Amino acid sequence: MKTTEKTESKENFSLNQSITRVRPGFEGRKFENALMIVGLPGIGLVSKMAVDQLTRVLKAEKIAFINSPHFPNQVLALKNGRLRAFSIKFYHKKLNGKNLVLVRGDLQPLTVEGQYEVSGKILELARDFGVQTVIAMAGYATNAKIEKKPVIYYSATSSELAKKIASLGGKKPARVVPVVGMSGLVPALARVYGLQGVCLLVETPGTIIDATGAKALLELLEKFLGKKIDVAELDKRAKNAEKALRKFEEQAMQAQKLGGAPALTEPLKKELTYIR
Repeated sequence: MKTTEKTESKENFSLNQSITRVRPGFEGRKFENALMIVGLPGIGLVSKMAVDQLTRVLKAEKIAFINSPHFPNQVLALKNGRLRAFSIKFYHKKLNGKNLVLVRGDLQPLTVEGQYEVSGKILELARDFGVQTVIAMAGYATNAKIEKKPVIYYSATSSELAKKIASLGGKKPARVVPVVGMSGLVPALARVYGLQGVCLLVETPGTIIDATGAKALLELLEKFLGKKIDVAELDKRAKNAEKALRKFEEQAMQAQKLGGAPALTEPLKKELTYIR
């Protein structure tokens, strides 16, 4: 009996390590029939770039954030002299009578347990804010050059939402596709929180920061939202992100040599080519 109590205690603790903060003025706020769009780093950075651009274009207001011990034990020392911890941020914008909650982040948690916990925290906040539908996006690595417009595949938790995405140009996957990471977990677990969810997978070469894939996602979101979204800056931002990523990787390699972090193993390197 004592063993069971200890096990339950550990499980409860492991699922409540992340810190959620709602900005003053938004505590207890419930938006009517809100839509959440999630864009986190993954293959090609297509999802992150799409939601980052959407947040900028709409000038959405930051309403909440999540910090977590499941993120790396590293912070960023900025040029302006300030420190910034890794986080996942929530933004709100009312658009054409629709309440949007946009979720963007620096990274995804490093462990399976962490991804489940932070996904749960995102969905708890979604429910608290009155979200009814969750859209999460990811890259579908083809490992080859894409000659035509990238195809966007969808998988939804409800037939109603699936039909909606199909009417906007989304395609059903031709086979069973494993989706690794929070871009799959968040919409899949939405049902547990009384919400409906859909995962959008856009074709991407998988080896570059892909502005074309991000644009394709934004075009579909334009139709969903009934709002034209400016994508003019995406190519430039993709190039800047590529440079920043290379610099970050160089710094990470130096830290590994100094014993600050474990090196990537070959199995993990291969896993990074999966859909995220």
